[in-house]
Amino acid sequence: MKKLVLIGIAILLTTGVCVGLGLTQQVPDDEKQNGLTGIFDVSVSGDIAYVRYESGKATVYVKSKDVRQVAQLPPDRAIADIVIMPDGNTLFYVNSSKDRGDTTERAVHKVDVATGADEVLFSKDAIITELAYDAAIEDQIFYLQADIFTNYSPVASAQPHEFDVHRYNLKQKTHQQITDLKKYGMASLQVSGKEDSVYIQMDADENAETAEEIFEMKQRIFQIPLAHPEQSKMIFMPNDPNDLYDFVLVPDQSLLIYQAVAGTNSKGIYEYELFSYDWETMETKRLTFHKEHTARPVFGADGYLYYVIDYNFAGRNTEYELFRLNPESGDTEQVSLDE
Repeated sequence: MKKLVLIGIAILLTTGVCVGLGLTQQVPDDEKQNGLTGIFDVSVSGDIAYVRYESGKATVYVKSKDVRQVAQLPPDRAIADIVIMPDGNTLFYVNSSKDRGDTTERAVHKVDVATGADEVLFSKDAIITELAYDAAIEDQIFYLQADIFTNYSPVASAQPHEFDVHRYNLKQKTHQQITDLKKYGMASLQVSGKEDSVYIQMDADENAETAEEIFEMKQRIFQIPLAHPEQSKMIFMPNDPNDLYDFVLVPDQSLLIYQAVAGTNSKGIYEYELFSYDWETMETKRLTFHKEHTARPVFGADGYLYYVIDYNFAGRNTEYELFRLNPESGDTEQVSLDE
């Protein structure tokens, strides 16, 4: 009997110690993030740059013949976007706070992929959300900047607003604001040296006057000439689809590939797929049939369309995987990011 009492006391003490350690040594939320994110890019040479969280640390990898880590941030920082140069030797990324409402010190970094040398190109007390680059416009990197973080409507969550397109001259180290629109939202920034334009997804809100009207506007794709940014024009699509989201231009094939809602599942959760629009034939075609959250299309020099799927879109934690699609055959395959 005495032995049983001693065993019981030992169990209680061990349990108390474990509970105490659990309370005092809980893993901070910032360090719980793990796994692949939806942020990636593909170079002309076929290198894949991507962001993965490891114990809450945003980490940049580049996969070419092998996989190498080229940057890692502290647990309280996040990477908003990355761009890898055509030769695969250099990449740029946006270093931001995990607190999305914190508008202080967003920095754009330049990294030498071979050596890992990391330098800050510039920093701003504003919200930088995306980067874009085209080798045809030499020494220029373009970015989206929002000036405030708020909710304009009681039914909407707080988000970055008052967006405009900017660019940075890598040689002269100077900034230029391209647009003066202060848009409610802008996303999916693309730049074309051939067209001397940037392309952007934003609300078609020219006639909206109130915050509620802005919130109800459909999202469309616009072309903004760099020489005359005041002369922006909306890309015409004859079937007038619902909101368009992520997109990529494939000028050589006269294609616009975009993300849109394709339906809802049995739980009422939206299913996002990728579609193509041929602006010569004016034909729209559905490209993916995953019945998931398919997003962030990137067209590779190998002729494949790269994209990610979030298998836990409606959940608290994302669950991304990278895929690619052969536009000619329609075949899809998961892309391994292992060694």
